[in-house]
This record gives sequence, structure tokens and C-alpha cells, in this order.
Amino acid sequence: MFKTALSLLLVSTALFTLGSASAESGALVYEAETAQRTGSLTLKTDVKASGWKSVGTFEKADDSLSFTVDVPSDGVYDITVTCIGIGGSKINNLLVDGQHQGTFECGAVMYTDAPVKGVLLTAGQHELSITPSWGWMYVDKLTITPAQAISEDVYNVSSALINPNATENAKKLYAYLCDNYGKATLSGQVCDGGLKGTEITAIHAVTGRYPAILGLDMMDYPPSRRAMGASHPTAVERAIEFHEAGGIVAFCWHWTADKKYILDGTDANGNPRWWGAFYTDNVTFDIEAVMNGSDPYGKEALDKDIAEIAKQLLRLQDAGVPVLWRPLHEASGGWFWWGAKGAEPCKQLWIYLYDQLTSVYGCNNLIWVWNGQAKDWYPGDEYVDIIGEDIYADAHSYGAQNSKFIDVLDYTGTNKIIALTENGVLFDIDNLITTNARWAWFNTWSGDFVQKNGKYSEAYTEADILKKTYNSEYVITLDELPDLY
Repeated sequence: MFKTALSLLLVSTALFTLGSASAESGALVYEAETAQRTGSLTLKTDVKASGWKSVGTFEKADDSLSFTVDVPSDGVYDITVTCIGIGGSKINNLLVDGQHQGTFECGAVMYTDAPVKGVLLTAGQHELSITPSWGWMYVDKLTITPAQAISEDVYNVSSALINPNATENAKKLYAYLCDNYGKATLSGQVCDGGLKGTEITAIHAVTGRYPAILGLDMMDYPPSRRAMGASHPTAVERAIEFHEAGGIVAFCWHWTADKKYILDGTDANGNPRWWGAFYTDNVTFDIEAVMNGSDPYGKEALDKDIAEIAKQLLRLQDAGVPVLWRPLHEASGGWFWWGAKGAEPCKQLWIYLYDQLTSVYGCNNLIWVWNGQAKDWYPGDEYVDIIGEDIYADAHSYGAQNSKFIDVLDYTGTNKIIALTENGVLFDIDNLITTNARWAWFNTWSGDFVQKNGKYSEAYTEADILKKTYNSEYVITLDELPDLY
């Protein structure tokens, strides 16, 4: 761990040649054919590759290409993988010394440079490994170049919400988030049981503290889902309780498709299809057909669901509860039906949902958190208050995920608050401070990511890291929140 903040450090860009690397304009360049191959990876001759050789195909989970690199100085670096996807663009993983640092995307037409930005490296030897996420690619080379640290300017954000009719409590919460942004990160936890739920109880037992943000889901409120067997929801009650305890409430919505569109039988895990009817693989629902008017039944079904969700949001509004509202999450992944037909119909749905909830139903207690996960899916600054990213790094990988933070800065020309809206493993707070990737909040997912059989589980985040983060001066917990309202 560095003793001084690397946000103030600019590493030298002097030319150097080390090990199997060659120097190119101050960069370290490592050819894939010199790296250590494990699993089923093979070497092929390719005149389009820089050394006329490349390594692939990363079709098996245990395939790995590892480069031993020698870094001259402590610093923040950009690591670029030159690669080509097989049969389309492909996203895969970069690890440093076994710790997940981010993902990179290879184009499919030619070898392209796919960067993982802002990676923290100490002087000396490191192992950089490429492993499959999607797999199916060939790697040409790996390049390491010094990087500029994240500027403090990115934390200067407007305190004006996109909804001019926002409630006073929503304005006060957003003003606090804007003022706090870049200074400290709010702690968050998804927990269906609320303040006394299993996950939060387990965290309190380890840290002596409670999270500042409670993550909940509107999933079970539409009557069509309850008719199929969902239990009676209590998320609104849990949200009001947490608000009254001084906390902040965040909601996502796993939006179940209408029964007409749900496939018969069970999914690959043996669950009834209706249970996961927000997943593309479980439904025939076509959001493009709905948005272009060719499926009026589907449009009517959506409107019924929106009306029911509006009813619940208005219950929260009546109770004075502002909501960090994150619908249509992870759209660009395509695994949810709202993202299955590409960016355009999803953006249309986002704008439609915004207009319905604000203009038609008057849900003015919402702070709109867009979580589309890709620049091309961004619906426009006038429809987004906050940008969220969901990142599930490998167990016990405590990096700041600053590469993705840097990517998000390019989604819009206007500074927006950036939050880690879902995570599995929790970062080491020192890594955030050192890289200056100041996520506005984190919100750890529930279940096995936190607890097992009612006790805190170290399967993803070791107790020492949890304790360190929750008790850091740079992390806000429930007891440290001001009286916002």
C-alpha cells in the first residue's frame, strides 16, 4: 500500500526496456507469444499481429495468459491489451497479481487496443494475467504506459435535480450527495429485511456500524407477479423504517414480464420461469415491439406495472422518503429483457418511464440513477441525475475498480455523480484514496456476498477489510449521516 496519495503522483515517461518488453514512446510492450500460457491456449501465426503471432482462443474457464512485467516506479498506469474477438466483440478480464483490475473489450474486425485504465502498480515485478469472461479472442500484445491521475475537477457537480418539481427532501438529499462527492464514500447494503435484516445484522456484528444506504427492490409489487406465487412485499415498510432511523433508501426494480410472455417450465437452475421473468432467457417479451407500437398488449401490461410501482413510490413520497431510483439496470448486458433489443428501445423505455412517473403520476421524490453500463446506452443528461456501475470482482480482490470509474467519466460531457450501485466483494478503502476514484457510494449485494446461515461470511470480503472500510474516516455510515431533513 502506498504511503502517499498517488493522485498527486505523475510517473516518469522515460524510455526503458525491461525483460521481454520493448520500448515504444515511453511504454512497456510485451508480445503475447512471450507470455506464460495455461489451459488450452494455443499460439498461431498471424501476419496482422505485431510479431506475426498471437495467442487464443480463451474458450475454457481455466485458460490464462500471464505476463511477468517489471515496473520502474510506483504509479498509476494504463494497461492496453491488443486483441481481436472471434465472431464478434468480446469482453474479458485483466488481473494484477491475482487481483481483478477490470475488463477490456476486443473488437471483431481487426486487432484493436483495449485499455484498462488507471491501474495501481508499485515499483518492481508483477504478474499481469488475462482470463476469459466471454472468452473467444486472440491476444497480440500487452502495453503498459504511465497514466494521469483522476482530476479533482470531476467532483464538481451541479446540485440541480433533473426534475424541476422534485420534493424538498429529494433536493436536500441530492445536495448532500453533491457536497459529499469526492470527499467520502457512503456505505450501502442490499438487505430485504431492512435495518434488522440478516445482512445488516451480520455487518454490524463485525464492524459495530450500520450502512448509510439500504438497498431494496420493487420486484414483487406488480399484482401479476404476486398472482404467480411471489410473497407479499414489505420493501416500502422497510424503506420507511430506515428513513426514520436517519438512513438513505435506494431501490432497483427487477421488472417481471407479463405472464403471456413467460416461457413454460423451469430455467437451468430448476427455478420456475416466472421467478426470473426479468431475464431475457425466460421470456419472449420484445421491448422493441412495444416501443414501436406493434405490441399494444405488451404496452398495456407495462403501463399497469408502472401504475402499481408509482403507487408504491407515492407511499414513500407521502412518508417524506426520497429514493435513489435505479430502474432498467445493467441494460447493456442484454440478460434483462429491457436490454435484449439494443440501446435504442431501452433508451426510449427509460424516457417513457421518467415521463410517466414524474409527469403523469407525480413521483417527485426520485433521484434518477441510470445504470446502463455503456456509453451508447446513455439516454441524455436531462434524464439522469447519477450514473451507477455494477461491478462483481473476484473474491478477495480489493481494487478500487478505478478503470471503470475512469470509463464512466467519458459517458457524458457534464460531470455527474458516479456510484458503485452494486458490488459483490468490497474494495479496500485505501485503494480508492490512492487512485482518487471516489465512488459516491457502494451497495453490496445480499445473500452469500455477506452472510451464510446468519453469520458474516468471508467468502468474498474478509472481515478485516470490511472492518477497515466501515470504520474509515473516508466512509460514511448510518451514525455519521447528518440530519438531512
